[in-house]
Amino acid sequence: MNSWVPGADQSPYNVHNLPYGVFSTADEPTPRIGVRIADQVLDLHKAVLAGDCQTCASCTALREPALNRLLTLGRDVWTKVRAQVQEALTEPSLEDAASLWLTPLADTRMHAPLLVTDFVDFTSHAPGTRTQPRGSNGRASTVIPSGMDLVRPTGHRRDERGEIVFGPTGALDIEAEVGFIVGSESEIGRPVTPDAFDRHVFGAVLLNDWTARDFAELETDALGPFTSKSFATSMSAWVTPIDALGAARTAAPAQDMNIPPYLKESDRYGFDLRLNIEVNGVSVAGADFGDSYWTPAQQLAQLTANGSVLRSGMLFGCGEAPSPRWRLHNGDIVKITATAPGPRGTAIALGEVEARVVPPIG
Repeated sequence: MNSWVPGADQSPYNVHNLPYGVFSTADEPTPRIGVRIADQVLDLHKAVLAGDCQTCASCTALREPALNRLLTLGRDVWTKVRAQVQEALTEPSLEDAASLWLTPLADTRMHAPLLVTDFVDFTSHAPGTRTQPRGSNGRASTVIPSGMDLVRPTGHRRDERGEIVFGPTGALDIEAEVGFIVGSESEIGRPVTPDAFDRHVFGAVLLNDWTARDFAELETDALGPFTSKSFATSMSAWVTPIDALGAARTAAPAQDMNIPPYLKESDRYGFDLRLNIEVNGVSVAGADFGDSYWTPAQQLAQLTANGSVLRSGMLFGCGEAPSPRWRLHNGDIVKITATAPGPRGTAIALGEVEARVVPPIG
């Protein structure tokens, strides 16, 4: 597909990508849903108002100031809306109308794309992770959008003499991750299989799941991380639809034969995403997400293995990409980006996640 939007075919934000976000402008300060195409944002609120239908479930959802209602509508609606957006951006006869719905990205202010209802963070590096995917319940209330400052947290740590003191962390670190947003919910007591991944997962985001390493040293393995993780997780402002990652599917690493039945997949795949971490504009590390031992589909199944539910708006992080340890200073700016293969030799980009570290409040 070719787009009539200038520069779109050469951009990693082409018609094969089309991530969703929530934005506002100085002239129209009410947040609304948009889709990114090149360096423009297609205003879906305006698109709905220009159409003949404004009251069906999907049109109502697209007029909301967050993606949550759209998430609840399920796979068929997600696919239909994506096809309609692609048509609006590629059909020459629709250019005159749809061009009125575009806003330059430089003129927008981005907001959190959704209200995160639950947050689970998996790990790829803890002992025993070849038996089952392992993770911990996170703090949904402190998932913050890209561009929002990261306030240095305070907590208990050991000082230079080994004494336990309360104060700002001296070991603030990066954890670059890929996260997935759940749309369709599940029933309590009914586990979800890995093969149901496409039916339940709406899209992917990038995460910086910040960590205070010195706080973590005082938190027991049995209970897992608490104050060392709960202060903030930065999330990209753009949600890349799962349908945009079809060409990025890649064979996942082979697993031991004793994988329990509930984690076995009929089609075992990961996603060929290449992550890059920058600190103060300098690239410091990269990682291949497709090398992960546990796939996102298996992690989704693990979320419900004990009968717990998937909630619309749930976010789960797939584990830290391997990278050097950092001790970030106030004023440091951390940016995480990722690219993936698109159809027929194209490439797409996941929305970046960026934040500046600022001193603690008070």
